[in-house]
Amino acid sequence: MPGARDLSNRAVELAESGQYDDALDLVNKGIKLDANNANSWYNKGIILFKMRRYQDALNSFAQATDINPEFTEAWFNKGMALMNLQKYLGAIRAFDKLLKITPKDKRARDQRDLAQKKIVESCSFSLQSPQNQTKLFK
Repeated sequence: MPGARDLSNRAVELAESGQYDDALDLVNKGIKLDANNANSWYNKGIILFKMRRYQDALNSFAQATDINPEFTEAWFNKGMALMNLQKYLGAIRAFDKLLKITPKDKRARDQRDLAQKKIVESCSFSLQSPQNQTKLFK
C-alpha cells in the first residue's frame, strides 16, 4: 500500500498531465493517511485551483499554512485564490504573511499592490451630471 507521500507524488504527475479528477482522488487518499502533511494539502489546493474551484483551493491552502506557517508557496497561492474570489483584503493579509517570511518576494509584493488597487477601484464611483440623475417623486 503506497504511503501519503507516494500518493501525493503520483497525484502531482496526474495533475501535470491534466487528469485533475484522478489527481484529486489520489491526494485525498494521501490526506486520509496523513492529515498533517502540509505538502498534500498544498498539492490539493493547486489541483483545485487548476479546476477553478477557488473556494475549495483556498481551504486547502489554509490547511497547509495552519500545519506549516512558514510555507511561503501556500501563503502565495492562498492569496491568489482570494484574488480570484475577489476577496482583496484577505488576499492582502495572505501576501503580508508571506512578506513577513520573505520580505523581498516580488511576486507577493506585486500581487499585494494589485489587490490594493482593486480595493480602490471597487470603492470609486463615477459622478453623473445632474441632468442624468434619477428624479425624485412625491
